[in-house]
Amino acid sequence: MTDPELAALADELHRALPGRDLTCDLSDALGHGESQDGGGALPPGFRPLHSRRPFAGLAVTASPQDTELGAVYAALDLAPAGSVLVIGGPATHAFWGERTTRAALGRGVRAAVLAGACRDVSAVHHLGFAVVCSGVTPLAGRRREGGAVQVPLAVGGVLVYPGDLVVGDDNGVVVVPARRAAEIVPALLRALPSALSPDRSTP
Repeated sequence: MTDPELAALADELHRALPGRDLTCDLSDALGHGESQDGGGALPPGFRPLHSRRPFAGLAVTASPQDTELGAVYAALDLAPAGSVLVIGGPATHAFWGERTTRAALGRGVRAAVLAGACRDVSAVHHLGFAVVCSGVTPLAGRRREGGAVQVPLAVGGVLVYPGDLVVGDDNGVVVVPARRAAEIVPALLRALPSALSPDRSTP
C-alpha cells in the first residue's frame, strides 16, 4: 500500500471512530505477542488529556534530546494535515502545551501522543485538540535545538515508526505498523456493524 493510500485509509478510520471503541478491536486484531514491526497498545498510564476526542492518522515522530524542544518544532514544521505527532522524551517535563497546540491546529495535525507530559491543560481543552500523554506538569522543556525527527522511537515500550497508523480514543492508543494496516483496517471497517455487537469474544 502506498503512502497516499495508507493516508486515505487513516482518514476513513478517523471518520468511523466517534461513538465506537475501535482501539479495542485494533488491539485484538494485532494480538498480544511481540512483533519486529513494533506497534501495539500503549500501557494504561497513557491517557487522553480530555475525553471524546478520537483520532487516527499516520505518525510523524520527534525524538527530543534530553529536555530540549527543538525536535518537536521541527516535526511540526514537516507534519502534513491529518497526521499524528508522536513525541519521545522524559516524563519529567512538558513537551506540549498551548503554543504547540496552536501550531499543530494551523497545520491540520489531528493529535499528539507523548512519552512525556503536557501543560496548559485548560488552553488545550479550549482549543479542542487531542493529546495523549503520561502526565501533566507546568515544567516546560527548554526551547533549544537538538534531537531528531522521523526516526523510530519507543513510547511506553511500544515501538513506533514514522508512517505507522496511530489510533486513539477514550480507551487509549493503539499503534498499527504500516505494513499491517492494509490487512487489519479494511477488514475492521467492513465489520463495523458486528464490531458493536454484544457478542464480543473477549471482555
